Amino acid sequence: MIWYKFHIGDYLTHTVHLADAEDLAYRRLLDLYYMSEKEIPLDTELVARKIRLDLDITESVLGEFFEKTEKGYFNHRCHAEIAKYQAQVAVNRQVGKRGGRPKKTESVTESKPKTNPKKIQIQIQNINTSSKFDEFWSSWPSSKRKVAKSAVLSKWKKLGLDRIADSIISSVNVLKETDQWTGGFEPAPLTYINQRRWEDDAGTPAVGRRVI
Repeated sequence: MIWYKFHIGDYLTHTVHLADAEDLAYRRLLDLYYMSEKEIPLDTELVARKIRLDLDITESVLGEFFEKTEKGYFNHRCHAEIAKYQAQVAVNRQVGKRGGRPKKTESVTESKPKTNPKKIQIQIQNINTSSKFDEFWSSWPSSKRKVAKSAVLSKWKKLGLDRIADSIISSVNVLKETDQWTGGFEPAPLTYINQRRWEDDAGTPAVGRRVI
């Protein structure tokens, strides 16, 4: 792809916590992903050289915004945009074979291309849904650490946390009433998931608060 849609609002929401170098790394990694139309290589040293930034910064941003798979570092949003782009390219190619778009007085008798944009759109919507994740995300207290929703969702799906979602949500509801969390020292959701914090002790509720 030589261009892609840039959703400024979504980007700022998910990157407000990044340092300047990390923000630059994320933008360059997105460019690399869209230009190649595939996952970012697992060779992080090579990737760091391509985006011209330090290895530790590159690996940190990859770990937060991309999911490590056998094929490379995967990003759901990039994958969805590339799928839509490739579907449109297929449609344009079929139109070109027919000599361009038909005039209003002409009827198109050739069969439609095999690629079904509506089906791809449904697949894209399914990528971004999880039966219990939204409930988990809503239960998390609002703060500057509540970021990287897409990365948290990827990790949630990778670990198959829907099966123990009720226990996790219950843990969050208890922890957010503790002295640590009410004092502004709650972890980021991604840290909570990566470290499996729900398996720890719930902590001590804040004085004067009732834990339900």
